[in-house]
Amino acid sequence: MAITVSEREEVVIFRLSGRVISPGIEEFSRTMEEALAMLTPPPRLVFDFKEVTGMDSSGLGALMKVYTEIHPQGGKIAVINVNKHVKNLIVMARLITVFKNFESEDDAVAALLDHP
Repeated sequence: MAITVSEREEVVIFRLSGRVISPGIEEFSRTMEEALAMLTPPPRLVFDFKEVTGMDSSGLGALMKVYTEIHPQGGKIAVINVNKHVKNLIVMARLITVFKNFESEDDAVAALLDHP
């Protein structure tokens, strides 16, 4: 698994690639902690799953951990380019309302910044 981090209009974009599974979750968690430490509240995050080939419950758990850390600060998470496998995992875990799914990066950034 690899993660590329960029920023756009105060929204941090994480581009994930490969398989978001254990044991690579430690790297994912470390990258998230470093990024969150540098943000001013409320954090606004987009996770791009375009290059993700698979995800398991540990990957979903890592996303939930990020959510539980930023939610009390008013933080928001959006996901884009979610493939069928990842979407099914999110739906089965009943997290479809927690991770807002958008068609494009532009839509996700606008929604997180509350722009029309």
